[in-house]
Amino acid sequence: MTMWRPVSGDIYGLDPILFNEEAFQEFFAKERVLARGKNIENGHYEIELAVTGRRRRVAVLDDEGYVIPGMPLSELVDTMDATLRKVQIVIDGEVRYGDIDLGSLPADLAEDVAFFQEGDDGLTGVAQTPEEATSETADAEEDEELPDAPLLMLTDIVLAEIPALAAVSKVTMAAIPHGTINAIVGEKAVDPKRLILPKPVFHLTLRTQGEGAPVLTVTLDNQRTQSWTWDGQLPILDWMNEYDGAREFADEHLGAGALARRCVLEIENGSAMEVRDALLSNKKLGPAFFVQAMGLRPEILDVLDGRMKVNELQDAEVFEQATFAKALREALALEISGHGVAKPKLWATYRKVFLDNPGLLNAAASIQAALGGSIFVGALQAKGRKARWGAGAGALLMVNAVSRILTTQFIQESLEQSEAVQKLAAAAAEEARTEERARIQQEAARASAETAQTPGSATAQTPEDSDE
Repeated sequence: MTMWRPVSGDIYGLDPILFNEEAFQEFFAKERVLARGKNIENGHYEIELAVTGRRRRVAVLDDEGYVIPGMPLSELVDTMDATLRKVQIVIDGEVRYGDIDLGSLPADLAEDVAFFQEGDDGLTGVAQTPEEATSETADAEEDEELPDAPLLMLTDIVLAEIPALAAVSKVTMAAIPHGTINAIVGEKAVDPKRLILPKPVFHLTLRTQGEGAPVLTVTLDNQRTQSWTWDGQLPILDWMNEYDGAREFADEHLGAGALARRCVLEIENGSAMEVRDALLSNKKLGPAFFVQAMGLRPEILDVLDGRMKVNELQDAEVFEQATFAKALREALALEISGHGVAKPKLWATYRKVFLDNPGLLNAAASIQAALGGSIFVGALQAKGRKARWGAGAGALLMVNAVSRILTTQFIQESLEQSEAVQKLAAAAAEEARTEERARIQQEAARASAETAQTPGSATAQTPEDSDE
C-alpha cells in the first residue's frame, strides 16, 4: 500500500498576462497531477500535492483512472519552471526563481543591474538568499510572544517527563493518559519545540483563545508540521471533478483528510472520518467537534475556553510550578514506578530487588561496607604499590555501599511523597480488582452453564421431560 503525505507550496505569477488561472489549471490537467489549489491574491497561487517515498514522487492519475506515483517532485518543479513563463515556484523546499528576459541593455544600465543582483546591504529591495530568509524567519519565530491562553497538547512523551516540562516552562499542567499517548492541558501556551527533550515523534496542539484562534498544529518526526485554522481547505483542481477516483483521493490524502489521518496516526481511539468532519465545520463549533472526534473528555474544552481551571480536571495528574529538586523527585518517582522511558518490567524487577526488601539490602550493603573498611585499614598498615591499590579498592567498596543505601532511601522517599504515583498505583489496583471480579463472575457463569448441561443434573431436561 502506498503511503502518501501532503506537501504544500506557492506559485507566484510575475506577469498576469503570461501566467493566469487558465495556465495554472491547464498545466496540472496536462500532467494529470492530483492537487488542491487556487489563486489567493494578485497571481499568488497556493498548491497542495501528495508525494510518496524518498524521491517524493507526486500522485498522478493514469489513463485507467488509478492513482499511481508519478515523477519526482523536483522533476515536476523543473517541468513547471520550463513550461510556465515568468513564475516563481516554492514547493516543499524546491525553489525555482522566475526567469525574466529583459532583452539587451545599455552598458551602464547592465552594470547597475549586475551590481544589484550581486547584493549590497546598503540597497533596499535586494533579494535575500534562502539561508538569510530562513535565519530571519527563525529569529522572528523565536521572538514571537505566545498568547496567554490554555493549550492542549497530545504527545508521545512519557509521564515522567512532564514534571520537568512544567518546571522549565513555569506552567501548571494536567496530564491524562489517552491510549498510547498523553493529553496535556497547560494553563497557558508554551513552545514545545524549545521545551520538550527528547523531541516527540507525534505532537499535536490545539488553542481556542488568543490571536488567530482557533488553531490546530500537528507535527510528525519533529519536522513535518501542518496547521489548521478552520478557514476551509483548498478546492480540488477543475480537471479532477470528472474523475471519482481523483475526488476520493483528494478527500482522503489532501486537505482536511490528510490532516485527520495524521491526528489519529499515533492514538488508539479516534476516527479519521469524524476528525475530518470536525475540521470542515465552522470555527465556532469546530474545536468542540474535534475534541469529541479524538475521544477526549469534554471538560478539556471547558479549560481551553476558560470556563474551568487546569487543576479542576477530574482524574488528571496535575503538575504545579515547582523547584528543580521537587521536579526531579517527581520525575524519578514516576520513572521508577514504570511511567517513564524504560520498560515497566525493568523497574518492576528493580523494585522487587532493591525496594521491597530494604532489610536485606541494608544487610548486604553493611557487609560490603565492613569488607571494604577492613581492606582499607589493612592496606593503610602495609607499604608499597599493592597497599595503595588495596586502600583504593576498600574505599571504593565503602563508598559504593553507602551510596547504594542513600540512593535507595532517596528513591523510597520520592515514591512515598509523590501524589501522582500514589494515585496511579491506587487506580491500577482498582482496575486489577475490577478485572478480577469480572473474571470470577465469568468463571461462575461458565460453571453454572456447564452444570446445567450435565446429564442427570437437577436442572437438565431430556426431550421426553420437555414433551410431558
